[in-house]
Amino acid sequence: MKSYQKILQIHPNDNILVALTDLKKGDQISFEDRLFVLQNDIAAKHKFAKIDFVKGASIFMYGVLVGKATKEIFKGGLISTSNIVHDTEAYSVQEVAAKTPWVAPDLSNFKTRLFWDIPQGTTASVGTENNWLVIPLVFCQNRNVEVLKKRP
Repeated sequence: MKSYQKILQIHPNDNILVALTDLKKGDQISFEDRLFVLQNDIAAKHKFAKIDFVKGASIFMYGVLVGKATKEIFKGGLISTSNIVHDTEAYSVQEVAAKTPWVAPDLSNFKTRLFWDIPQGTTASVGTENNWLVIPLVFCQNRNVEVLKKRP
């Protein structure tokens, strides 16, 4: 008989776990030599607490801060919009830019050229194309990607 993993920890620093299949309240899940008794039904792709959270505790997923507990959540409890609020670590483009010096490329050979300045007598063609790469980092954003794909 083949055994399938029922849960996933995405990053070692995460304090929540992802259900890979529908799990039922009262199920006992073993992970890293610890036992979790589920406090709620956990649908596939949804998350549950790896530890007890007090109100205001930080929730980490993907190794980064994703939210704060709005009330107490017990180990094995469902993580949802009813008990957490979105939060992120402070981030400043200026701070990152200061740490990453940028050196402009030498453009002296192009100072007299225009984009459409194609030499006469050639059959060369030039142009640009805008492409967007969208990578949803959470399962719930997949529906937004589907909406974008339907746009003309």
